Amino acid sequence: MIPIIPGAAGAIALAIAPQPELRLYFWLPLVLDVGCGPYLVLAAVVALREALTSRAWLRHIPFVRYFVKDATPPRAPLPKERAIIGCILGTAVGDALGLVCEGLRPGRQRAMYPEITGYRFLFGKGMCSDDTEHTLMLAQSLIETGNFHREALERKFVSNFAWRLRFWLLGLPAGIGMATLRAILKLWIGFPGTKSGVFSAGNAPAMRAALLGVCYGDDPGKMHALVRAATRITHTDPKAEHGALAVALAAHLTSSSSGRVDPHRFRAALGEMLGGEAAEFRGIVDGVAASLAGGENAASYARRIGCGGGVTGYVYHTVPVALHVWLVHQDDYRQAVTTVIRLGGDTDTTAAIVGAIVGARIGKEGIPREWLRNLWEWPRTAAWMEQVGVKLADCCAHGTVSAAVPVSALKLLARNAFFMIAVLIHGFRRLLVLPPY
Repeated sequence: MIPIIPGAAGAIALAIAPQPELRLYFWLPLVLDVGCGPYLVLAAVVALREALTSRAWLRHIPFVRYFVKDATPPRAPLPKERAIIGCILGTAVGDALGLVCEGLRPGRQRAMYPEITGYRFLFGKGMCSDDTEHTLMLAQSLIETGNFHREALERKFVSNFAWRLRFWLLGLPAGIGMATLRAILKLWIGFPGTKSGVFSAGNAPAMRAALLGVCYGDDPGKMHALVRAATRITHTDPKAEHGALAVALAAHLTSSSSGRVDPHRFRAALGEMLGGEAAEFRGIVDGVAASLAGGENAASYARRIGCGGGVTGYVYHTVPVALHVWLVHQDDYRQAVTTVIRLGGDTDTTAAIVGAIVGARIGKEGIPREWLRNLWEWPRTAAWMEQVGVKLADCCAHGTVSAAVPVSALKLLARNAFFMIAVLIHGFRRLLVLPPY
């Protein structure tokens, strides 16, 4: 008879639970036999607490207040805080959406995924790859080192970021790029962060650069120095630095402008920062502006620069395509990331870059709620990422340094093992050439 009491409480909670996923969870103890009394008690308490949280009028009942969470409304974020949080979450959501399509040609991608309305990685949930992880590591390093003078900042930032990269590799991340792997191995055998980079023009530096523009774009010299430092720790080809600088500048301009960023304004600002360097890259950016002026769409532009079968990891392919898509869809996160994913190729990185730039402009509220809700990251949840953004914004605003937001290394290792299994399942499907083709 006793288990019937918590079972009845669970049934009541089931009826009033505000969220569908909570209702699904509360069914479990109710369909089990009455021998599950302790579980029923726990489920009933959790159910009632979550349900009562959303019922403001119930808060006036004396015993209810002990079950109800603090309902203090959150404060409105400051402009830079909003941009930083939007940049981080925009990176994560774009990365997770594009991950399942990585490496697919546009045609097969459309056959496998006719619509991009949500995540297809695992049961309608999305997980992030190295694009987001590098952005978060960079953010944590900036929290701990971002208030030093430029010369000291470069040195301390490089040292901090280098150690984060070392330990990140120990977590066995899936899909690490060859240049990044070689650079981190050099770090482990004793090379300093200023000497660890390898000559490569991959897009890894670009995928983590947007946050530098949002945080330090008001000081172009500081931003450029940090972009250079963050790039050369893994990639020493100047092309990688030029591409990363373009992404950082785009994020700065879009997050600090009241209106849309004009392509010619962006081209002029980038040319001023590059000076006499990078004639080839300045020509490529000129080509992006000309393409937009002529009304060319992203797919046609990608084909014209040799990416008709998918955007490659070469930085002079990744960045121009990302800039093209961003300049068209500056205020529409959903359209921006789905457009760049449809171009195929290195879709997690291209969507992460575009998502970071657009997210810096529109903030968290501009990212579709269902995509944020279904981001299945643990222990670095969307809420945890937001905490990183808040702390980084506070450090930037007050010129201070602080302790990084904590996260369990053991939990990360468990998460990475689970993630690796899911990635292998998707990989085996492709190796077996299962339909649709």
